[in-house]
Amino acid sequence: MIITTETQVRDIAVEVPTAIPVLERFGIDFCCGGKHTLAEACTRRQVDVDPVLKELELQQQKTNTPEVQWQNVPLKDLADYIVGRHHAFTREQIHLIGGLMAKVEARHGDSHAEVAQIAKVFAVVSAELAHHFICEETILFPYIGKLEGDQRAALPPMFGSVEQPITRMMADHDQAGEELRELRSLTGDYTPPAAACPTWRALYRALEDLEQDLHQHIHLENNILFPRALAQAKGTA
Repeated sequence: MIITTETQVRDIAVEVPTAIPVLERFGIDFCCGGKHTLAEACTRRQVDVDPVLKELELQQQKTNTPEVQWQNVPLKDLADYIVGRHHAFTREQIHLIGGLMAKVEARHGDSHAEVAQIAKVFAVVSAELAHHFICEETILFPYIGKLEGDQRAALPPMFGSVEQPITRMMADHDQAGEELRELRSLTGDYTPPAAACPTWRALYRALEDLEQDLHQHIHLENNILFPRALAQAKGTA
């Protein structure tokens, strides 16, 4: 793939998955904001596009191991991968962060007002993700998984087509993206105070790991699974 300043960020992430760490390093949104061109995304992040292009080119040159081309595997396999890899990781990470957050808030909350706000935002996003995952795993993904077969799972009567729940899930992704950006801002790009204890440092690292995984997770859904499911549904309607 030839990457230019006019290449959409989502296309870079789809065609060259090994480029995702480069996009992450520069803070470029390739999931919710993936429809922007590379130049537009860099402008939004106030970074020079030339170093980003150079890093992406170097990454392509270093890549020797073929990546899974998720746009070519069965929809059910992709949905199962998202649940088994990303949903599972997020649930584990939320549990870990919850324990760390409670300790940091109890020990440092009185002297650091930002800790309470971080805990509040995290509580909101974790509750929203828990509900989001249930909707995907019990309703949307089973339906998508059967789109390429002879039968389809039943959608609830409230959904006239698969486009409606997909639109809802993507709106949830946008909301999660806003909350992740708020967490990053509140934590100063996940930089703990100089005198922070090991638990506080572990908390920020865990939050950043959650953010990075959610970026890849949302990318797989917004940019690959959902567009393919919509195209499949339209072609077999």
